[in-house]
Amino acid sequence: MLAAVPLQIIHIDKTLLALIATGDTPAFRELYERYRKKVYFLAWHLLKTEDEAEDICQEIFTKLWVNRQKLPEIDNFNAYLNTLIRNHVYNCLRRKACEESFVTETLQSDVEHLPGGVMDPAELRELQLTLKEAIWHLPPQQKRVFELSRIEGYKHDEIAKELHISRETVKKHIMAAIRNIREFLRREGKEVLYFICWLMLC
Repeated sequence: MLAAVPLQIIHIDKTLLALIATGDTPAFRELYERYRKKVYFLAWHLLKTEDEAEDICQEIFTKLWVNRQKLPEIDNFNAYLNTLIRNHVYNCLRRKACEESFVTETLQSDVEHLPGGVMDPAELRELQLTLKEAIWHLPPQQKRVFELSRIEGYKHDEIAKELHISRETVKKHIMAAIRNIREFLRREGKEVLYFICWLMLC
């Protein structure tokens, strides 16, 4: 059973949330310092990677700031934060599972068009890892837009709404991501552009 949060802490949190709702950046910094370690260590415990835990931390506090006007509605911030962490970790795990499926299905589909339709399992695995690495090295916003579009199947309008950017910016991120992936593969010496054409479909 989770320990009850002391009323004094709840009161302090609500005071900070009310200040943050007005755009008070020092109050936001104080909230960040109070809870950053909690977010990081819970995310790390569930995901087991430092980079992903840092990403979760950044995503959560960015979301809190973007939606700061709604913060005074929160009665128990600690409980609210636990829900945010759980949801973001779940989404991260779901994205990873979708990425695995995306890479495997994309490669297998294109292998069928190769002479004989056969590829050595070790070579296929190497291509899977290379493509995942290419996606991983994309700039954060570019990577997120690409994942939403190509891996999670979001439409451009849905991505724009989710990330609070314009539809045109979504298109630019996707095209830039494709160029960066192709350049990464070229640098790695992987002749796998036979499936990149599929990635370019809008």
